[in-house]
Formats: sequence, C-alpha cells, structure tokens
Amino acid sequence: MFPAADFFQHAVLGAGIPVVAMDVAGQVVSWNPAAVRMFGRSEAEVLGHTLDSLIPGDMRLTASNAMQRTLQQRSVNVFELMLVPQGGKHPIHVGVTLSCVIDAAGHLHGIIAWMRDISNRKELEDHLTRTRHMASIGTLAAGVAHHFNNIACGMGTMVEFALATEDTGAMIKALRMSAEACTRISYITQSLLACSGDSGAAGESCEPDLSDLTEAVLHFADAVEPTLNQKGIELELDLQARRISAVPRVRFGQALQHLLRNAEDAIAERCAKTPDAMRKITIRTQSQGDQIMIQFCDTGCGIEPEDLSQIFDPFFTRKGVLSGGNTNNPGLGLTLVHTVVMDLNGHIWADSVVGQGTTINIMMPVVV
Repeated sequence: MFPAADFFQHAVLGAGIPVVAMDVAGQVVSWNPAAVRMFGRSEAEVLGHTLDSLIPGDMRLTASNAMQRTLQQRSVNVFELMLVPQGGKHPIHVGVTLSCVIDAAGHLHGIIAWMRDISNRKELEDHLTRTRHMASIGTLAAGVAHHFNNIACGMGTMVEFALATEDTGAMIKALRMSAEACTRISYITQSLLACSGDSGAAGESCEPDLSDLTEAVLHFADAVEPTLNQKGIELELDLQARRISAVPRVRFGQALQHLLRNAEDAIAERCAKTPDAMRKITIRTQSQGDQIMIQFCDTGCGIEPEDLSQIFDPFFTRKGVLSGGNTNNPGLGLTLVHTVVMDLNGHIWADSVVGQGTTINIMMPVVV
C-alpha cells in the first residue's frame, strides 16, 4: 500500500479534473495531466508562472482577487472563467475552487485550485432563466390586463354616472375618482417603463447624479427616520463598508424607499397579530473583497418559502386585491428594486423566516 503522501500525489495526478498547486506567491508548483489537457500547456511550460497569467485577460483580475482573499483569509473561494480548451473551437465554462494548503502546525504553504467543466450546468441555468423570463412576461401581460381592465371599467362607470347625475357634488366626486384612477394608470405605466430600462421615457436623466452607496444610505436614513419614529419603528444603521460603490442617488433612493414600504407593511402585519412584537428596521453595509453587501432587514411577518423565489417578479403580490388582499398594491416595488440593482451590475436575493422577518441582500461592485 502507498504511503499517504504518495497516495494523494497519485490521486491528484490521476484526477479527471485539472488540479493546480501554487505557492504563497501564487506561482505554479504542480500541474496535473488534466490541466495539461484543458490549457494545452505542459507542466514545464507553466512552472513558476502565476495562474492568473495563464487564463484569459478579462478574467485575470477576478482570479487575482480570489487568490488574495484565499491567502489573506485562509478561506475557500470560488469563481468562474471561460476558456477554449486545447483542440477545441468553442469556449467552455470552468468553475474554480481555491483552498489553502496548511500543515499540521498551521503554517500556510500555498493554494490549490480545483477546476471542473460546468458548461452543462450553465446551459441548464440559461435555459431555466429563459423559461422564467417567458413566465414573467406572461405574468406581466396578465397583470397589466387585469389592472388596466379593472381601472378602465371603474373609470367608465364613474364617467357614465357623472354624465347621468344632476347632483353636482356627486358628479365632482365621481370625476375625482376617475382622476385618481388615471393617476394609478400613470403610476403603473411609469413603473413598467422603469423596469424596462427606458429611463428617458420614465422621466429620468440619462446622466444620473452619482454618489457613494454609504452616502446614499445615510441621506435616505436621515430623511425617513423621523417618520419611522412617529410610527414606533426603530431604524438601526450598521455601516461598515470601507470602499466606494457609485450609485445614482435618486434611483437608488427610490429602491430603498420601496424596500422601506415593504418592511413597514410586513411589520404592521406582524404587529396586528402580535402587538408587542419588535418594530425594527436595520440597514447594514460591509466590504466583501471587490464588492459591498447591503442588507435591508425587518422584523416583520416574513415571507412564505414558496413565495420567496417570486417576490421580484412583476405584479407578484399577496397584498393587492387580485391576490386576496385589500390594497391597490400592483406588485411592482421589488421588481423596480431588482431592476435598479441589475442595472448597476449588482446581485440581489432575499432571506426570510415566517414570523421573524426578512432580509434583502444586495451585492454591489466597488469603484475604489
């Protein structure tokens, strides 16, 4: 039987996936046959070179940052890249997992990179994304049809009543209700334009007033805290981000306002059932490598697990009359938030526990 060291050496050499070992300076010290097949370079050609110098140029910064985090934090980091394998014509998606090589005494000796072809997974994800987009389009069309039909029917009834009545007061009230219906149509239309990215049509400047994310959060908190205090809701800020992320001040403020509105509704719903429940909203920021995470947390009623994956879809709501609720909420608030984040090359997702609250997580790229 092989000694343990020989066993693992032969296991790495015979692995069906590329395995690359690097020293603490990031220079390659071991390059197995699977890596030779993928990159088309022999071990002799790459020894002493850094891994990021061997991958496509547009991915080098991502790879370099991931390796630095792995060394500094002694953590496992994952990133993806695209490359054309030896003898191939088309690029493949490669998932790279980085981990530290640490001896029994706790001394760091380098990094090892494990790579795998994830092209099939990416293809399935793209197919699933397209399917979801088609479903969202169907939901969008149905939502627009339902909302506009209900509003138009109501307007028609009010106008006919105004034309038929001889009571001036009743006529004015009916016309006022018709005007309010027009305002609702305008709001939905403007929201849809914002979701489509047609900022010019939505009345926004093509050259947004950029500010730092932390500055935007502070400005937002200063504006809303007095109102929250009046409602008995505590606003807590935990801003630890030390890097700069540029965001359009107005649009990002609108996104935060939609998150606030959802949080207030969730807290009100929970407190209606449990009057002594905590009323608190927390906004956190922290630097995470080349990104900044912002978390918008509430102590509200939470979101049902089956609804969590749909909350950013257009017209998805449990509050509006079409979903059994008692409000005119069209279900576009979180869709607008999602659109803003995606436009800024960010990422957004939600965590929630029913009866305890919800956290909206946003990852934004940094500038400095």
